[in-house]
Amino acid sequence: MTATGDVLLTALLAAFTACAGYVAGRLHQWYLVGLDRDEAYQDGFDTGTRSVFATAARMIGPRRPVRGSAPVVPLSTSPAAVEPPVSPAAAEPPVSPAAAEPEQMTGTEPRSDAQPRHRVPDELVQAATYRLPPDRIARAKVPGALDLDDADGQDAACVPPAIPRPRTAESG
Repeated sequence: MTATGDVLLTALLAAFTACAGYVAGRLHQWYLVGLDRDEAYQDGFDTGTRSVFATAARMIGPRRPVRGSAPVVPLSTSPAAVEPPVSPAAAEPPVSPAAAEPEQMTGTEPRSDAQPRHRVPDELVQAATYRLPPDRIARAKVPGALDLDDADGQDAACVPPAIPRPRTAESG
């Protein structure tokens, strides 16, 4: 004794049950994600607080001596002590006795000298430089720089660099 609309009602009841189950699952997931999110925020806050206090403790604590790359020379404020700047190309690089003995340089041991130094070996610092050919120079030019190749005194920065021709396919 089934009515003709019984199948339709059963299908609608099944669809409603499926939708209600889906909504219940999404609400449960939303609730759990909220708890996980709150826990993650709390963990992040705790970690951030610990790192701030650790940073403050490091700032307050005893400090190690600073290893600089060059000695700091105090500038005097009197106008008589002002000297014209010397170009880096005209200055001679300092010669150190360690340049003659590269096998003694390790770079990991702290130096007890009063002069701090960089980690680049002296033989590289004092090596001769060379000029690149025009096809290898970047397009940027230093304004006011003196071009040694320019014999007639014109501004070489206004002259565009030579652009090499594209390669052609050779058959043969």
